[in-house]
Amino acid sequence: MSQADIDSASRAYYNEQLAISGSLAQRLMEWWATLSWRAVDSDPDALWQTYRDMVSESRDQSYEAGTRYHNRARELALGDHLGTFPGGERDTATESRQAAASYFVHAAPVARTIQRGRLDDPEFLAELDQVMSQAGTNLARDGGRLAESGGRDALADARENDPEVIGYYRKTDADPCGFCAMLASRGAAYSESRNASRSTRSFISEDNPDQYHPDCHCQTLPLFRGVSLPAEDERKRTEYLRRWNETEGSGEAQMRNFVRAFNDEREAGRVVGQQ
Repeated sequence: MSQADIDSASRAYYNEQLAISGSLAQRLMEWWATLSWRAVDSDPDALWQTYRDMVSESRDQSYEAGTRYHNRARELALGDHLGTFPGGERDTATESRQAAASYFVHAAPVARTIQRGRLDDPEFLAELDQVMSQAGTNLARDGGRLAESGGRDALADARENDPEVIGYYRKTDADPCGFCAMLASRGAAYSESRNASRSTRSFISEDNPDQYHPDCHCQTLPLFRGVSLPAEDERKRTEYLRRWNETEGSGEAQMRNFVRAFNDEREAGRVVGQQ
């Protein structure tokens, strides 16, 4: 095993998850574009079930990718003599409810708009088309999030139940928000029960490693004995930690200040880039 192998595996896993969610989002947009607002109004059960099935297929792929990555990283760190971590049972009923909630939340504006206008009014129909388009965009974004939940669930289960995992770290996407940068600044978060020689920092226990916002592609990846953070993630951690240490306040106040300043600078950079 070399650190370079670990680095390569983590990057490949991140890219695979990005591809899974991106592919689903594209397919959802294409599917939604074939529908009329009349179908959304008249046959919601058939549509949400189609949405659920599309999300479920990609979530399955993501879960399998997460399990493969965990065992690949495990093997690289510890060798193949320990076997593989099989993973636990998935809560498919909850996954189905999450897909249903996503569909009805994002399709609801279409039904509400239909009820308040005249369907022989060209201006109203143009507005309805815009609502339909926005609903499709929102479903694609949220479907991608649910798809990536598969791999995240697989790694969360392994983190809790594989005794070889001694901790975790946050791998951010290329343009993280302040909250994700804050989590990444923590670097390696260790489990005291599995790695008694290291003490968990006080603020680690207050952070939920499985918090993700819409359009977030960050991943919480496992750490094994003898493995360091990949070089690119260590560089980010060093920068984010420097900024954290320069942020005024303590506890919740410091967190709010860090996130606000980071997001303000991020938005300013985007504005400059668009000029």
